[in-house]
This record gives sequence, structure tokens and C-alpha cells, in this order.
Amino acid sequence: MMLSLFMILEKIIALKIDVDTFFGMKHGSPLIASLLKDYGITGSFFVPTGRDNTGRTAKRVFTRRGFLSKAKRVGVIRTYGIRTLLFGLLIPGPKIAERNREILKKILDEGHEVGIHGHDHVFWHDKIRRLNYKRTLEELEKAAKTYEDLLKTEPRSFASPGWVTNLHALKILEAKSFSYSSDTRGYAPFFPIMNGEVIRLLQIPTTLPTLDEVIGIHGNDPNSLVSYYENLLNPSINVFTIHAEIEGRNWSEFLKIFIEKTLEKGYRYMRLIDIAHALEKDELPQIKVFYGTIEGRAGEVCIQEKPGKTALFS
Repeated sequence: MMLSLFMILEKIIALKIDVDTFFGMKHGSPLIASLLKDYGITGSFFVPTGRDNTGRTAKRVFTRRGFLSKAKRVGVIRTYGIRTLLFGLLIPGPKIAERNREILKKILDEGHEVGIHGHDHVFWHDKIRRLNYKRTLEELEKAAKTYEDLLKTEPRSFASPGWVTNLHALKILEAKSFSYSSDTRGYAPFFPIMNGEVIRLLQIPTTLPTLDEVIGIHGNDPNSLVSYYENLLNPSINVFTIHAEIEGRNWSEFLKIFIEKTLEKGYRYMRLIDIAHALEKDELPQIKVFYGTIEGRAGEVCIQEKPGKTALFS
């Protein structure tokens, strides 16, 4: 008789490394990959395949409640730099993946997973909730084609920018036989139910808050923040989304301490794609996904419903 899912996958941490900008791809990703190599760890990098249009996020000051306060806590200029904040607004944004293809290939060659993080990160984040099937398909096909052209292999995993998606995207990824997607905030792998439809596309949610959500709320220095995260870890699968622009720049010391502390406590690191392959799919539940708010993040995200509760984080 096979061991149950959570007996096999005990004390696991998956590092989901989201790349949002050209700067993050060029400078932050190599730094994170180098740090992980020092500890013999591999992670899952998710990269936008189109242009960096970060400057267009400026309008969120007026459209997303809490955006300005989060920007002040994190230090937007210090984190992203002036030039990045002008991309797509006053300066044409560079192509994130294409201009960094050698870095992407190196990351892949070093054993890391590389998945898709949308085509136009800002467009997806701001518009996907209202896009129709045709427009959603166009975004996903552009992303997949660029990925294949650059890496000479088909993409097998997807992570929605900003943890926002729609039913069309989930069904398209299911039809294209992706191994999984990671578009939600939640507590354990599952098959999503959205708008009343069950999608047989494995969903591996981010289970821990991101660093930009807790800076200035649960700590202001690497050691106190690591202590906060240590108390959040569960005994089975933990998915920690980090960012090339944050942990790959001003907060690399936090990541180093976090890895050292968790390794000391017996946690093992796995890529998300390896978790997807190790899971016993027949044991996974079908769970509703809804839009809701979480502490420290502006706007709504897709959340895995928790039994007995209408919201997990809000």
C-alpha cells in the first residue's frame, strides 16, 4: 500500500522565484541562482516572455486600494530603480526573456525549473480577470511560442502574474497538458473549481506570504523576518514565492538566513515540477477558487477556499 501524500512529502519547501522585470531577470535571477547553488538547492523560476512595462503600474495608485502604502513600505525606487519605473511609460520596455536568453539557458542548465510568468506581466495582472477566451488564448500562445523559440523545449508550468487568473486560462492550460499552474494563494495542492467548473489542471498554490507583504508589518530586518516565517512553516508542503527584484537585490541576506535556518531544521527543497510529479493525483481534492484580499497586498488575488471559511487570508 502506498504511503499517503503528506507522509511522502514531509517538511518540503519549494522556492517559486517570480521574475517581474528586465532588471530582475538580468541582475536578480543570477544572484538568486548563485546563492541556491551554494546550498545545493534548485528552484522554480517563472519569467515573463514579453516586454517590461513596469511603468504602467503607476495607475494602480488610483485603482488598487493599499498600493501606495505597500509601495512606501517596500521602497519602490530602491527596489526597482528609476529606469524600470519608466519602462512602458516614457521608455520602451525591453524584452525580458529574449534579451536575457543566455541567463535563462544557464538557469535551466543548472537544474532549475523555468516556467512562464505571463507574456506582458502588467497587462495580465491588470486585465486578465475581464479578458475573453480569444484574448486570453492570444496571451498564452505568445508566451508559449517565445518560450519555445528561446529554450527549444515546450513549457510545462505557468504562474499567473499577481496570482490572478480566469477560467479561460485554466482551461487552456489544461487542454495544453501543462503539468500544473501556480496561480493562487492557499494551503495545499488541489484541482480548482472556478465559476462552478472543475478543471483537471493541478494547482500548486503559494502557501506563505511574500516578503513584500510582510516588510514593515511583521519585521524590518532579515533576522526578525526569518523568525516570522519559521513560525509559519507547516510539516508538509510549503511554497514560498520570492522575487528576483527583492530577494535578488536588497534582501538577499534574508534569503540566505532563511535557507540556512530551514536546512538546520530538516526541511528539504524541491522544485514545483518535482512536487507535481510526486503527488498522488487521486488523493487531491477539488476546491473552489475565489477572488479575495490578503494582508499586505493591494487588490484582490485568487484564493483557495478553506473548508469552513469564506476567506483564507482576508
